[in-house]
Amino acid sequence: MKRLVVGIPSSILSVEHGLLLKTMRVYQVIRFSSIYSVSEIIVYRDPFTRDKEHNRYSRLFKKIHRYLTTPPYLRKKIVPLDKDLRFIGVVPPLRLEIYNVSSTGFIGEKRLGLLISRNGRLYVDLGLDRLFEVVDQSRCNDELVYVVIQSLDPPKARCLDEKPYTGPRLVFMNSFREVVDKYRVENSLLIATSRYGKIPSIEELRRVSSFEDVIVLFGSPKHGLYDIAEEEGFNLVDYVDRVWNTIPNQRVKTIRTEEALISTLAILNMFINR
Repeated sequence: MKRLVVGIPSSILSVEHGLLLKTMRVYQVIRFSSIYSVSEIIVYRDPFTRDKEHNRYSRLFKKIHRYLTTPPYLRKKIVPLDKDLRFIGVVPPLRLEIYNVSSTGFIGEKRLGLLISRNGRLYVDLGLDRLFEVVDQSRCNDELVYVVIQSLDPPKARCLDEKPYTGPRLVFMNSFREVVDKYRVENSLLIATSRYGKIPSIEELRRVSSFEDVIVLFGSPKHGLYDIAEEEGFNLVDYVDRVWNTIPNQRVKTIRTEEALISTLAILNMFINR
């Protein structure tokens, strides 16, 4: 399997009062997704959420996501001060594997860096006490590049073709229907989660790994996917491949979206081979 994608409504933030709790909730979605190597988080507008609210929630998602997925040693240079990030310091660090680097740098070390152009030459800021000149400039095209340190004196680094996992990327969509229409493609498995769905069997879970892409969809705090699909004018079971209840015998009235997210991903992770 190449990609694991999750879809959540922006309205998961509508039930949280205050920026602190909203920050914590966005962090949990990104953190839980990162644990299980999710490639994309789709943030969609459900039909019960106004455009203005969806846009406001989406902006907050973007800001927190950018902060968390920027290497800690480069944040001050990349992420500007923002009042919407005033509570970001209370959340635990994301601690992606790619962030686990030395404090001094050494020959052969691979790390993310910020590309800088000076006097017709390219340099990379690796969060160390000096800039490293890029050896092969044609291979560095993005603002953040993945390099290997080739020498310390003089400081030189080379861009790598390999793409490390840097957390899930965000995709924003204006409706749930847009999500299912885009991801209903050949060799993909579109899973809707619902307390009214079927409990997946071991055989069904084992077949998950045969698909190239797996997309897992979640409802909002107040409306499940059946309600969301009906409000948008279509029948959920006609547009997805599976409707699964991944938390059977729940003993609470409702399950929060991020709780359903980590529970479902934990199950799928046992059967997915990437």
